[in-house]
Amino acid sequence: MDKKILVLIREKGQSKYEVGRIVKEGKKKNIEIKVALYRDLKFEIENGKTQVWVEDELINKNNFRSIYFRVAGTADGRYVEARNLLLRLRGDEIKSVNKTSYLNWPRMGKIAQYGVFVKNDIPVIETKIFYKKEQISLKEINYPVIIKHEMGYQGKSVRKIGNEEKLVKFLKKISDKDLGRFMWQKCLPTKWDIRVIVIGGKVIGAMKRTAGENEFRSNFSLGGRVEVWNLSDKDKEIAEKVAKVCGLDYGGVDIMKDEEGNSFVLEVNRQCQFRGFEQATGVNVAEKIVEFLA
Repeated sequence: MDKKILVLIREKGQSKYEVGRIVKEGKKKNIEIKVALYRDLKFEIENGKTQVWVEDELINKNNFRSIYFRVAGTADGRYVEARNLLLRLRGDEIKSVNKTSYLNWPRMGKIAQYGVFVKNDIPVIETKIFYKKEQISLKEINYPVIIKHEMGYQGKSVRKIGNEEKLVKFLKKISDKDLGRFMWQKCLPTKWDIRVIVIGGKVIGAMKRTAGENEFRSNFSLGGRVEVWNLSDKDKEIAEKVAKVCGLDYGGVDIMKDEEGNSFVLEVNRQCQFRGFEQATGVNVAEKIVEFLA
């Protein structure tokens, strides 16, 4: 019996394009891709005997060759715990994408990322984090300022605040309890960034994402225009280093440049989508993921 690749998702329809593409590329290689929900996992733990199930099938090295995880995060974290328990129990015998990263950082928000980046001499944008509103000197803020939630995704929690009046309104909406989850960053004048995808420690390509006419965020999901980008050797080295220090087998590294051409890492996405990337670059990301998992 041929071993399968297990793809775990949080809910039906999640990452529909990416999961569909992986299933399609698996079929081309005669590899069955089993797609299941995190809530379909079941653990039976006994001393000396532990079994892990997905639906009605045992997860072991005889049935599965590898495991690929899509986003597991929920408010209560139950699927993050399920993912990491699976990694602890089966990660040594079954190839599991991003195992090191997930176990070291169950939820790797942007603040945690910046700690890793700075410690490893990876260039980042000037950033401040406040835990009390009295720490913020409104007169000393350089406007416009970028404020982003550390657990935001697809650019949805990123704000560009242009003056003190708007900043005061923003601060009225959040409490000191939540303040420390926001990052305050210098606003670079460029309206584009670079998304680099790394698989198995190697860059497979890069695309440029340019914000729309009335938008400062360049995310493809927000209407950003995408095109292939010829990545410099220096930026390739940065992206591969980010993946290495973050323990990633697969991930998307976002790099932004200032007017002088200096590179800064914005963040790394451990489950990056790739529809826009395939469209812009012509790189068959799904095929490369399946080849890595095989």
